[in-house]
Amino acid sequence: MNTVRGSKISLIALLLAAVTVLAACAQEPPADGADAGADTGTGDGGAPPADGAGGGEGQAALEEVYAELDGLEGEERTNRLVELAEAEEGALSFYTSTNLDESGPMVEGFTDLYDLDVDLYRASSGDLLQRVLQEADAGYAGADVLGTNGTEMQIFSREGLLLPLDTPVNEEIAEAARYDDWLGTYLNVFVAGWNTEQMSEDERPTSWEEVLTDYPGTLAMELGDWDWFSTVVQDHFMEDQGMSEEEAVELFREAARNATVVDGHTPMVELMIAGEFNVVASAYQHRMGSLAAEGAPIAWEPAVEPIVMRPNGIGVHRDTDRPAAALLFTEYMLTDAQEMLPDFERTPANTEYGAISEEYELISVDLDDVLDSREKWEGLYEEIVRLSGSGPVEG
Repeated sequence: MNTVRGSKISLIALLLAAVTVLAACAQEPPADGADAGADTGTGDGGAPPADGAGGGEGQAALEEVYAELDGLEGEERTNRLVELAEAEEGALSFYTSTNLDESGPMVEGFTDLYDLDVDLYRASSGDLLQRVLQEADAGYAGADVLGTNGTEMQIFSREGLLLPLDTPVNEEIAEAARYDDWLGTYLNVFVAGWNTEQMSEDERPTSWEEVLTDYPGTLAMELGDWDWFSTVVQDHFMEDQGMSEEEAVELFREAARNATVVDGHTPMVELMIAGEFNVVASAYQHRMGSLAAEGAPIAWEPAVEPIVMRPNGIGVHRDTDRPAAALLFTEYMLTDAQEMLPDFERTPANTEYGAISEEYELISVDLDDVLDSREKWEGLYEEIVRLSGSGPVEG
């Protein structure tokens, strides 16, 4: 993901190239199991259904479902949606990049609850993106529901592959993870953290300026967090604080000159626990919370605000021919399945199920900016972390 070490390729650059190439030439969808790194779960492993030529008819079918549900609430609405789903033929097809040890139990929970079959296909986010675009270009409707990283969900949205979501669950999802045609399932929440044994309460950071300037020699920065960096620069320092871009970026340069750069969020936190440094700039909140609960001498609250988050999401595929089951499954993933996420060390996006409190100021990574301006912000962040003067520490 970074060119600092010269060993990884820019993922989003490849994804955008895939969008262009796949739009230009029709290809047959990959054979069952042909994706590199693909995992399959229940059902046929994600092979396109035999009835699968999609023509955008899914929107009209989903609108009919919405019309059937109009005016219904609570249990009455759910019961009617289940009836509509049961009347549809075939198993629901769910494509996801969430690991099988997480997505599998959530799918099983849905099957147990509603006695409806789900064919689960799991692949890396890049392979899933390529497969969905290939299938769309070839006229196949392989998936009914898509669930993956927010960046890829936004590519699907741009390509017109997602249907508008009209669901009461919308109001329960963290505001920064709400989109017209997909909603956040869980949040990747970036927080500043510190070692409570090595720092007193008076020494902990209270602002991003302090994080970046007050801990020379005792701060750690994660190697690949360019999207977090671009969000803090643009949405906090520039928009909220009135800084110029150069002034904001210079704060990060100053921090990096005296910081340790670590490749990976988990090793960064583990090294802080071991006393290698006192403060981390962008730890995952769910990992900080779980380790603190186990007795590790770390904390992230009172939080340095604003807190940056990037969602993973779910949406209904444009060409679904099982619209009721697709909507039922999507709402399940945004409600009942949310209870499982803390066990997987995930931060739920639904505020009713333990999402990070909205008493905090949350700002979301601008996914459109990620897609449009990656080269600029990733390149700038790589230049900044090089200022540490040493190669990244690896976990």
